[in-house]
Amino acid sequence: MSKYDYAGVEDVVEASSIEEAIRITAIKYFHNQLGWPREKCEQRVEKEINLEIPIGLFENVRRKRDWQLAGARLVDVGAGQGGAVLEALHRDADAHGIEPGPEFAALAKRRLEADEYSADRIHQTGGADLPFEDDSFDYAISLQVLEHVEDPRPLLEEMYRVLKPGGEAVVRCENYLAFWEQHYRVPWLPLLPKPIGSLYLRAIGRDPSFLNNYVFYSTYPQIWRLASEVGFENTTYSPRLEKARTLDGFKTRSSALAGKLLRLLPANIRVALARWVTHVQNAFSVGIGLNLRKSRRSA
Repeated sequence: MSKYDYAGVEDVVEASSIEEAIRITAIKYFHNQLGWPREKCEQRVEKEINLEIPIGLFENVRRKRDWQLAGARLVDVGAGQGGAVLEALHRDADAHGIEPGPEFAALAKRRLEADEYSADRIHQTGGADLPFEDDSFDYAISLQVLEHVEDPRPLLEEMYRVLKPGGEAVVRCENYLAFWEQHYRVPWLPLLPKPIGSLYLRAIGRDPSFLNNYVFYSTYPQIWRLASEVGFENTTYSPRLEKARTLDGFKTRSSALAGKLLRLLPANIRVALARWVTHVQNAFSVGIGLNLRKSRRSA
């Protein structure tokens, strides 16, 4: 047993450096709970230290969604170790994070303080009751959170509430219609009953307690439907559907015959066909990634 195996808040706060505090939480979570090899844990530690994941996210939404973080207000619902909040602050956003886990919240606060930002930007609470006013944020993100809440609707409703009309959100979570369990990183059957999943994990030398205590089966159709019911406009596939409407790109990507047949179809039929193909492709994908917008009519 190592000093990392059962580390708590005090260990995170008293660690000799930020890097060591990140390593404590990462090894406890990825190695002790999920059974990742120590080498993979160290690779994840380096990614977290270098902010690789939030940098990639924010560069992506800057290019594809034209997010302008400088001067904007952003909330990270499920801030984890605080990397996304820290990177948003580096980009001159007025960023805040919500994190219910005491160890992750303590680490996120420490990381912000180390860069001379207020630790009060991290709120140790759940996402179903955000401590912010209505219509107060330009952007919201929630990364790998919805599969850890029994009912995702209240969290999505709260994100919708605190966004300004026209504000945008990025939601990413696991899809349990896929043939892969992303936390344990093992092959999986769609919606595999947890008692069977627990036996399977034990058989391959993994501890199923994380599955049983912290995982709720989120699916692509479920999250898509809930986001719509809450009121979000789903802009995830808008560019793709617009290409189907205008036939932009079909000349080069389709055969001559297919192109001619598509041009015979009304635009609304082409869009419906593209939408159907998109949903089929994503129904069994490993992850769910949605770009959402609060209607401007909400003002």
